[in-house]
Amino acid sequence: MDYFHYTYKHNHIDFNSDIYKVSTYHYNWHSGVEILILLKGRIDMSCNSEVFTMEPLDTIVISPQVGHATLALEEDTTALVIHVSKEFFQYFDPNFGMYQFVLRSDKTNWDNKFFTSLRHRAAQMMLLMVNGEGTDRQLCLESHFLAMTSDIYREIDAVKTIPVHTKPADMTVATFDKMIAYIDENYKQKIELEDIAKIGGYNVNYTSQFFKRQLGVSFLEYLLRLRLREATVRLANSEDGVAHIASSCGFADIKAFNVAFKKHFHTTPSEYRKQAKEMGRKTKLHDWKEIISTQEKDIIDILQSFLPYQDDSINTNRLEEANQKLQDVREQLEMVVKKLQS
Repeated sequence: MDYFHYTYKHNHIDFNSDIYKVSTYHYNWHSGVEILILLKGRIDMSCNSEVFTMEPLDTIVISPQVGHATLALEEDTTALVIHVSKEFFQYFDPNFGMYQFVLRSDKTNWDNKFFTSLRHRAAQMMLLMVNGEGTDRQLCLESHFLAMTSDIYREIDAVKTIPVHTKPADMTVATFDKMIAYIDENYKQKIELEDIAKIGGYNVNYTSQFFKRQLGVSFLEYLLRLRLREATVRLANSEDGVAHIASSCGFADIKAFNVAFKKHFHTTPSEYRKQAKEMGRKTKLHDWKEIISTQEKDIIDILQSFLPYQDDSINTNRLEEANQKLQDVREQLEMVVKKLQS
């Protein structure tokens, strides 16, 4: 059985896409641009210190390193997500890594040109990948991808911000990647800021400031989020005891784990596990996501509903042609009037 889970890399084009079931609270923290389209159900989205509800067909585009969390408000909640690598945009704009932005639809703009086109392009890309390989499909897929990212970049340009004190030179320091890689690989162990400072070759104070500038959160907060994310996965997908999960995810003791969990998720680890189990697991689990099967007809129908879309450029050309014809008629009438007056 095939599932809506795809990775595409060709030259400088680099993205992955999924259609998955949104369930209990899940924190996301990506190095690339995230495009999320809600296909079914409703979710609470927490992003940039703002909490809002997303309805079916609502869309959000989130910049790299902006933490966000989703919580399903209905049982059958499904989303399409595309992650575009930061490097793709940096290929065209070297300063892209400094930008922070959130583009989201609501009831006032969800059917405007940008979001309508974005849903159309994303659906086309997903259906092309479902239908297999081939040069014609690849060319069509890349054309939709480039059109979509071009539209996104144009919208970003109007709302992007650059955090204060961000230095362009800092963003390209290769050692920061080593620092992050070390944390990602060792977050279950005891890690101190001094350890990270040594890897980067900086003093502790500068490392702390550097980290906050790059990711928008402190070193300790980033470390905590990684540990909590691992804990939620284990709570939902294993029978391990809460105390064992706490220690194996890097928490000093179960009390520290419970306090941090309650603060972030507003529930206890045991209650979180109970809710996750009640939701059931009928899909393929991949990277903490319940990926939907490509045989789900209702999902295919939703994607196909996005396809009847006409680019405004076609209408623009037709309008220009109509205006030209109108101008020609006016000129002919003026000539007739002049002849009658002579």
